[in-house]
Amino acid sequence: MQPVAEQTLQLDPMLAEMVRRLQDAFHPDSIYLFGSRARGDVGPDSDYDLLMIVAGSALPRYRREQVAFQALSGVGASKDVLVLTREEFDRSRRVVCSLPATVEREGILLYAA
Repeated sequence: MQPVAEQTLQLDPMLAEMVRRLQDAFHPDSIYLFGSRARGDVGPDSDYDLLMIVAGSALPRYRREQVAFQALSGVGASKDVLVLTREEFDRSRRVVCSLPATVEREGILLYAA
């Protein structure tokens, strides 16, 4: 049996394209899918919620996320992309109710370097 992430990417070519573009633009440590698509309760208004972890960056978070959205320009899907450094992710994931902790618990790991 294939890992869930591979099955998810094979079944969703648009998601696979987004992951490919983010890999090319950032060379991230990892990319997670979270939210309704990861839980399997997709509705007509569901978007793609992605959290990407990068080793480090001199750019502030808002600028990293602008670059991510530019990389995904032209992909015909509604999406939210969060870009955290490894340090930001590790610092927050210890807080049980934080987004990184929730993503680690409930998200689908789509890519890991």
